[in-house]
Amino acid sequence: MVYEPQPTKGSRAKVDYHIRQLRKLFSRASDEQFLQLMWAIDALRSGKAQHAANYLAFPPGAIDQSMGSQFLIHEWETETLIIQLLLAIREEIKEGGISFDCSRFADVAKLVNRLRKLEDVESAVYLQDGELNVFAEIYRIAQRQFHWQRGYFNVSQFYRYAYLYAQGKCGEYFQRKFGIPVAEFNFVGFALFTQSQRTPWVKRNIALPEVGLTEEIVKQALPLLLISVNKAREETRQLVCEVSKKHGAPIPTAYLPSILRRFPFLSLKEDSDRFIAPIPECILIRVTSGLYHDLISDGPTLLADANDRFEQYVANYVSALMGRFKVRRAYLSKSKKGISIATPDILVDDADRLSLVIECKATKLNYLAQFAENPLEAGNRQYLQIVNGVLQLWRFFSHVRRGLLVENIDTDTAAMVVTLDSFLIANQALRAKLIDKANALADMEEGIIAHDRRAIIFCPVAELEIVLSHTDEDRFLASLKAACDQKYAGWDFATINRQESEGKSKIEKKFPFNLYDLLPWWKRISELKAKNGAAI
Repeated sequence: MVYEPQPTKGSRAKVDYHIRQLRKLFSRASDEQFLQLMWAIDALRSGKAQHAANYLAFPPGAIDQSMGSQFLIHEWETETLIIQLLLAIREEIKEGGISFDCSRFADVAKLVNRLRKLEDVESAVYLQDGELNVFAEIYRIAQRQFHWQRGYFNVSQFYRYAYLYAQGKCGEYFQRKFGIPVAEFNFVGFALFTQSQRTPWVKRNIALPEVGLTEEIVKQALPLLLISVNKAREETRQLVCEVSKKHGAPIPTAYLPSILRRFPFLSLKEDSDRFIAPIPECILIRVTSGLYHDLISDGPTLLADANDRFEQYVANYVSALMGRFKVRRAYLSKSKKGISIATPDILVDDADRLSLVIECKATKLNYLAQFAENPLEAGNRQYLQIVNGVLQLWRFFSHVRRGLLVENIDTDTAAMVVTLDSFLIANQALRAKLIDKANALADMEEGIIAHDRRAIIFCPVAELEIVLSHTDEDRFLASLKAACDQKYAGWDFATINRQESEGKSKIEKKFPFNLYDLLPWWKRISELKAKNGAAI
């Protein structure tokens, strides 16, 4: 599948033409055939060619789905095609008419190339006519792609969100509202993901009694995971209209919202006894990070509880993998005037020196904060949290300098904002705007001088986990120092760490926590796997 984009002049008429041509293809295959095709493409991409071959004929070269392969179809393209399927007007397939062969890779290639052409033509319009520049567009591309490249099938993903949402007030609220504990919900998700790796269609009565997965537990979880195709069509159209209205302009094809993030399973009919996850990894998104959207409706109380757990999680991770450091949580100190002064969320000491202070932000990016032409305006509330984190760090350095807090800092003491979401990837201009906002707020406070306004390292928690797992204390400190150097302006922290570690011996650390403490089902599965000598 060879596709070579050519320079093109923007034209709304061209965009409309390519949208019509793309959506025509969906009318030439049934929903069942097309969803099954998307599953087969995902299986091929996931290295399960033997399963994909049961539903799709493909050339030997298509087994290579690595970056650079001419046959590669990305996860985000598959997801976009499913959105387009749901937006297309269904027409009855006429006997003897032109059909779309969902069993041939060559037909898939035509479909994907048509999508890529549409996205190229469309981007030419909004990059030509709008205020968006290429560098801001890179941010939207990163938000669309980077999370897929990291993947969701990993231990950290399950443990992190179980730690945040399966305990305390969040866990209690979820069970009270939906009648199933969070741990059991993501157990169902994991089991259905495993099943969906092997075969496209899953039946409602699935059960694995040997590991405690009963039909009753699956029945409780399914309303949060499953939607009919017709209902998905209705909700997708409504969602696209809502976000386009808020955005003030149509959302580009590449960035349309996906119903699969809320309902990874689709059934052909409302009461069908079988269903399909065309992109199985969406199941893992739903039962881990997707839990946030089940909890946000209860407001600040739950979010405060999750934020406190997030701070403790980050502290635990640093402490577990950086044994030389002493890690402390925030504390309050009384000034001579009796005013309470708070430190940042986490303080990391190396011997008798404070080497790093961290502010943690567990807020999640809303849809438009990721994909609007002006993300800062669209996600002002979320980005203001990041600005406040910067201000709190600067305020801390001011307090120490003025003797209002007693801490042993020096010029190498680093400042970091750790976020639950990937807020600022590949967008140096957006970082600069946030720093400008923080400076404006700092100007309004007495005592925060230029010396206190240190360089800030912005780091998503998933990235911090990667760094901590592949470095030691000395390299970590060196990376913190390097991250404040102008030559690395705009670089993400993990890349800086890799660059600074180049030529040095590799470090590989095991995941530091026991999943059994939060996810009892993980132990049951591990024991059965050990007993049978194979994956379930």
